[in-house]
Amino acid sequence: MLRSIADDAHAAILACDRLLARPAAWWAAAAFVFALQAALIVTHRPWPDEYQAVQLAVQAPDLAALLQWLRYEGHPPLWYLILRALAHLMDPLDTLWVAALLIALPTQALILFASPFTRIERLLVALSEFMLFDFLAISRSNTLGAFLLVLTAALWRRRWVWLAIALLPFCDFMFGVLSGIFVLLKWREKALWRPGAALWLACGALAAWTVRPAPDLVSAFEMYGFEFSIMSWLAKLGALLVPFQGGILPQWNTYVHPFAPVAWAGFLALCWAATRRDPFHRLLLFGLIALTLVFTAAIYPLGMRHLMLIAMLLILMEWLSRLNGAAPGGAFRLWLAVTALCGLGTAGVALSKPFDTAHLAIAEIRARGLEGKHWMIFPDWRVAGLAAQSGMRFERPEQHCMLDFQLWNYRTQLLEGDRLTEYLKGEIERHGRSYLVSDVGFSGVPDDVLRPLATIGRGYDGLDYHLYVVGPDAPEKPVSLPECQPHKRPLERF
Repeated sequence: MLRSIADDAHAAILACDRLLARPAAWWAAAAFVFALQAALIVTHRPWPDEYQAVQLAVQAPDLAALLQWLRYEGHPPLWYLILRALAHLMDPLDTLWVAALLIALPTQALILFASPFTRIERLLVALSEFMLFDFLAISRSNTLGAFLLVLTAALWRRRWVWLAIALLPFCDFMFGVLSGIFVLLKWREKALWRPGAALWLACGALAAWTVRPAPDLVSAFEMYGFEFSIMSWLAKLGALLVPFQGGILPQWNTYVHPFAPVAWAGFLALCWAATRRDPFHRLLLFGLIALTLVFTAAIYPLGMRHLMLIAMLLILMEWLSRLNGAAPGGAFRLWLAVTALCGLGTAGVALSKPFDTAHLAIAEIRARGLEGKHWMIFPDWRVAGLAAQSGMRFERPEQHCMLDFQLWNYRTQLLEGDRLTEYLKGEIERHGRSYLVSDVGFSGVPDDVLRPLATIGRGYDGLDYHLYVVGPDAPEKPVSLPECQPHKRPLERF
């Protein structure tokens, strides 16, 4: 039965290739990709991590402060410098979609017009969930990294490729790993250009220096109480085979139900089959897979978007193989078709509901006349989206300071036992009645201490926003607290 399905899929792909051989059909398909990509970017509602990037980029008083703040993020500065530069030309909140659009459309153009795949394969890669949504619609350093990966493949036989390879470490650690894989591939081809390799080493060293951890950094392990699970890692790996996140219950950054328990085996089998012609490609691809496992277990919990770089490497290795005259593989083509169907499905979800609902939480606060009241946020890792869109500032509990973005420099104790109730009682004594926003639905706190006001339903990113009144029966008192980051700039155009 599986062979029959594969044969039918192969026949359908060949028929589509014949159709796309007609210039009118091909240009119509390309125009559809560009239009869909632009629509996804322009209508995208950024989530807190995206807003945090533009806040750091714009609100840093100078580059020294930005580099210091980035030591809490673990991200090199290139993406932030792009956003900072764009903020000289436009409203900072517009920099996210403008940057994504300026990067995504050239990336899709390279895939559609500069790759060695057949036309249907180019279309499938462009429409894959990885490219269409996760890398190119969500605005972050991964967007820039995806462009540089595609540019590397497009320039593979030119010396300009070394510039793209050298810039990859400035996007993210995992992109730096892929840049090292490209250097190894150049070495294998006996095409290691010494000046290019020296530039790559220098850029890699500089990028690593910019992300050295701050002394008071609190890691995600401590912040989230993360516990490594091999099954969790395998489920994320399985999402690369059928990348429709959430599966029957679509939600970004969640396992693909009901395929999660077994899909990882299918993806590993695909990787083995797709690299059958080149043992060196197989060694590098499975080496990257093993690295993500070790990194997740020992250093930092990699998310699905990080593991998607494994799928990207698989596509790019096939790209390089085609440059050397390799024939298309049936399993690879079938997988591309699956990823494109998932991409179109994801696009449908993304266009029908907001990615994040912070704007609805702000609208609810304003409708209740509470925008000028004293607000706390706990936990504080979702503050960026709320603050950037409203101009509000929120108290960071325990530290008693006001913030509009957060640095990863403390671990809250309030989620343990009855600490939250006792803390809020103290806040009522100090500040009287105030308000709290959280992505956590609290229970077990007395109604005279914490009373729900409203819950804003989750967007595609799965984040709820819960609004509470703290001390509903207490009188309001004037509150004046210092800034958590006292020397920051306002979030406005330079």
